[in-house]
Amino acid sequence: MDLSIQKLSKAYNRKPIFKDLTFTIPSGTRFAITGPNGSGKSTLLKLLSGGLLPTSGVISYQIEGQVIEEDDLYRHLHFVAPYNTVIEELRLPELFALHRRLGLLRAYTGYADWVQWLEYSFDPEKQIKSYSSGMKQRIKLGLALLDDRPLILLDEPGSNLDAAGKSWMFRLIEQTSQAKTVVIASNEPSEIDICSGQIRVG
Repeated sequence: MDLSIQKLSKAYNRKPIFKDLTFTIPSGTRFAITGPNGSGKSTLLKLLSGGLLPTSGVISYQIEGQVIEEDDLYRHLHFVAPYNTVIEELRLPELFALHRRLGLLRAYTGYADWVQWLEYSFDPEKQIKSYSSGMKQRIKLGLALLDDRPLILLDEPGSNLDAAGKSWMFRLIEQTSQAKTVVIASNEPSEIDICSGQIRVG
């Protein structure tokens, strides 16, 4: 998915967060949003997701030259953030089955085929709420990166992951993102370094 951002501004209570941002994110690239804490990285990512409206400016989306309308954008992206959750009352196989019923994870014939990509020994009999924060982050990343939606928005994706988890995340991004546009909001050098373009806010 190609993104074109023109003179994008956001303010809360008339206090500007950022003003007149103009940049492009070409299809199939990894792109970083950087800046100090509180500078608006997460806000900009939410604007790109369509979940937040700008104060002014325009964001346009295209797939192979076809314009994606705002009302249809949610069908084409995944948004992963530390503050987003999955349905924790489910067991992991049940969560996989739910996503399949929603038309997601179509490349996988069954739960075992998908969960092996998470590279972790999840107890399939336990509810997700019993898992650690790092395990939940693996699940969220696995649901997003292993699906075929063309736009992946990641807010501080390494949050709650230990060193092994971060190594797994980078491998998964490398293995699955060639056909996707991946936007990462982060100040972590290792997460910025895998990106070919970036914009700094604040």
